[in-house]
Amino acid sequence: MKVKAFYSFMFIIMSNVAMAASEGAHHEPSIKDLMYPAINFIVLVGFLVWKLKGPMKDMFDKKSADIQSLMTSAAQKNKDAEEKLKTLQAKMANLPSELSKIQKDYESDVANFITTQSEETQSVIARAKRDYENKIEGEKNELVEKLNEDLLNSVIAKTQQTINGSGDMKKNATSKIVSALR
Repeated sequence: MKVKAFYSFMFIIMSNVAMAASEGAHHEPSIKDLMYPAINFIVLVGFLVWKLKGPMKDMFDKKSADIQSLMTSAAQKNKDAEEKLKTLQAKMANLPSELSKIQKDYESDVANFITTQSEETQSVIARAKRDYENKIEGEKNELVEKLNEDLLNSVIAKTQQTINGSGDMKKNATSKIVSALR
């Protein structure tokens, strides 16, 4: 199809050139001399419209869709920017109150931190004091037990020494033990 269109186009152009060459330059110009170039021009324009109508329509439709999406995107971005601008202008208008609010929040947080830290420190000190007192009490009880044990061992050792040193006491102790066992 393209080959036929090309050859038809070339034939029209060549026939116009051949006609112009056959007439020569010795006649009077008239409006009829423009008839063949007009027909040639109409055929050329018709052919171009026929061949390029679809691709040109598709190209313009695509460009139209691209521009439409670009405009929609730009409108949305403009709307978002206006909202941000309003928000920032409101914040700028309320800047002194925002600063005082931030300052009050800061002071409140510092006071709460100091109070909490003080309470925690007192709690840690009290717990350390209790732990220390319990440790001292435990060590004291341990030392008292050891002293009692040493004292008891010393008394037992002296009693054994005294009993072993005297034969009469040995017999007496043995008889008391045997009678207590019965």
